[in-house]
This record gives sequence, structure tokens and C-alpha cells, in this order.
Amino acid sequence: MDWVVVSAAFFMAWAVGANDSAKAVGTAVGSGIIGFKRAVLLIAVFTTLGAVIGHSAVSGTITGLAEGMNPSQISLVLFSAASAVTLASLWGRPISTTQSIIGALIGSSLALGLPVDWATIARIVSAWVLSPVLAALLAIAMYRLYKPLLGRIKGLKNLELTQKWIVFLASAYSAFNLGTNELGNVIGLSQSASLSSPNVFIALTMAFGTLTFSREVMMTIGKDISPLGPTSAFSSQFGAAIAVSSANLLGLPVSSGQAIVGAISGLGIYKGERVNKKLLLDIVKSWIRAPVFAGALAFLLIKLFSAGF
Repeated sequence: MDWVVVSAAFFMAWAVGANDSAKAVGTAVGSGIIGFKRAVLLIAVFTTLGAVIGHSAVSGTITGLAEGMNPSQISLVLFSAASAVTLASLWGRPISTTQSIIGALIGSSLALGLPVDWATIARIVSAWVLSPVLAALLAIAMYRLYKPLLGRIKGLKNLELTQKWIVFLASAYSAFNLGTNELGNVIGLSQSASLSSPNVFIALTMAFGTLTFSREVMMTIGKDISPLGPTSAFSSQFGAAIAVSSANLLGLPVSSGQAIVGAISGLGIYKGERVNKKLLLDIVKSWIRAPVFAGALAFLLIKLFSAGF
């Protein structure tokens, strides 16, 4: 059954690339600083680095929630979560792959009669609520610190070059976090299913998902929530990245999507700019629908699988 686990893990990694990669480079692409092809290359390099050398307790947290499941059951968890993420990507909605995986794990545990670690789930959910708020506050702080520094740079060319490099570095940092956090979820489950050293292959599969299916979600992040110039793009991206890094240190599998959406909308409100509240409400609703759908699908598949085999 190894091929089933491998296929499910790669499907999940592809889905992460199709959706979550937009949260690492969407602001840079939306503000016109980085082209789409360069953004894909950035994702491929830095998410792989994050998956290989990044240090996070996230994988251990996810592995603990999958305790008692065999490889076939874990493959159904991955398939259910990836299905929820893919459906959201079809509508260009930046949802949380982390929430989808957690929802699928809960649904599978309930179907199998396994105990659910509700204390850990409560910690994770609290981080989901706090991360966009923290990201918004950090984005505002970065904006207030960063904008006066730009005024000291002499020459238009020097200013443009500085802004491009700063946004690039913020996106690279976010992509590294993506490899450490969101891919950490997939890697943790893959290792639970007895796949050895899947980090590089999963990261490259995620990059393929970015290349083939991420443009719609990228435009939602980079253009549709609130207008983004270079200064706002850097502040939002860096604020969200710091929030995700903080969660990594605590071993909490948060969503980079929630962080970047919180950062963009929070900074937009602070600056008095237009924020697409209808879109924002739809995104928040999708954060609820995705884990519920993934959990329900995993529950159904586990029951059908158990009855059939």
C-alpha cells in the first residue's frame, strides 16, 4: 500500500502549492515586484530549504494527532484534506491547509473510535484565532518603522531597488516558513505512514502545485483584499512571517493564509484604504467550511474503507 500513501502525500503537497504558496509570494506578485515565474522559482528554492533544514515542532504535533492510525488510514486523511484545499483553489480562495488536515484527523479519529487530543486541538484553534490578529499588529508595526526609513534613501533608483530587495527577502522568509510549517504537516503524516525522508520530494511537488494551479489564489491575496504598494506588501508579508515563525517555535500548526490575510486587511484598515469586506467574510467562512468538509469526508471514507476491507 506504499504507493497509496505516496500518492496521497504528493496530492496534499500539490494542494499546498496550489493554495498556500500564494500566501508567501502573493503580495510580491500582486504589487508587481516579482513576476509569476520568478515567484515559482522562489517557492521551489526556499520551501525546500525550509522543509530540509528548518527546525520546527510542528511535525511532531501532527504526528501525535495521528497516533493509532495505519498507513492506509493516514492516506485517507491526506486525500480528504487535499480534496478540500483543491476545491477552494478552484474558487481562488486562500483557505487553511492546516485546518483541513486537522479537520481530517479529527474526522478519522472519530470514525476509528480513537481518542482525540482535545487539549492540543484547543491550543491549535486558539493559535488560529490569534495568528491573524498578531500578524495585523506586526504588519502595522513594520509599516510604521519601515516607511520613515525609506524617506532617508536618496535617489529614485536606489529607492526602487531597496523596495524590491526588501519585498523579495520577506517573500523568501515566508516561503521558508511555508516549508517548515505547512509542509511540516504533510511531512509529519508521511513519516507516520512509514515514508522515510520525503522532505525534498514533497517540497518539489509543492512547487509544481504553485506552477500549475496557484495564480487565482495569488491574485486574491495580492490584489483583491486591499491595494498593495511595495511598502504595504513588505510590511504585510514580514508581519505575517513573524507570526508564523512564532507558532513554529511553539510547535503549533497555524495557517500562513490566515496570517497574511490578517496582515493585509489589518494594515489596509489602519491606512484607511479600501478593504474588500465581502471577500474577507467569504474567506473567513471558507476557513470554517474547509476543516468541516475535510473532517466529514475523512469520516465517510474511513467508514467505507473499514466496511469494504
